[in-house]
Amino acid sequence: MKPLTLCAIRLAGRVWCRWHGAEVHPTALIHGFPRIVRKPGAAIRIGPGVTINASCWSNAHNDGRRTVLFAGPSALIDLRENCGLSSSRIIAYQEIIIGESSLIGAGCLICDSDMHEIPLGSENPVRISPISIGKAVFLGANTTVLKGVTIGNGAVIGASSVVTGEIPPGVIAAGNPARAIKNQS
Repeated sequence: MKPLTLCAIRLAGRVWCRWHGAEVHPTALIHGFPRIVRKPGAAIRIGPGVTINASCWSNAHNDGRRTVLFAGPSALIDLRENCGLSSSRIIAYQEIIIGESSLIGAGCLICDSDMHEIPLGSENPVRISPISIGKAVFLGANTTVLKGVTIGNGAVIGASSVVTGEIPPGVIAAGNPARAIKNQS
């Protein structure tokens, strides 16, 4: 793609995100137009050097699904310096932090709540718990990260895994539910 065209596309992506209520650092690279939903009192922070691939041309693994950043009332989504994501959905009702230099593969779902009472239709409250993804973490394509998860710095999560609990730093984990299968050292 020609440099001038690419600059215009990235500028349009940053303007789109700001227009929809996200705080966007001027060095963020937004390819396409992610779906941004920010409810009252919520914050969506897109830090310096963050790359969001929100269009099918920006990553060969993008399958046409839009990138979604949804922050419910008083929730926080914090995409820290140099992290990247492709056609993934991040849904926060409390807090989701993605650490510096972490990469979120195409088709991932990161959600800090059950989204509805369990069992459906019961009087039970919706369970919500924050998610923390450390620095330099890699989530393989189509991984699901559920409420209350902490993933340690440098961990690698295999494609299509379902992360339901804590993942220690520096491990390779995979499966449903994801379990550490080896240390990277």
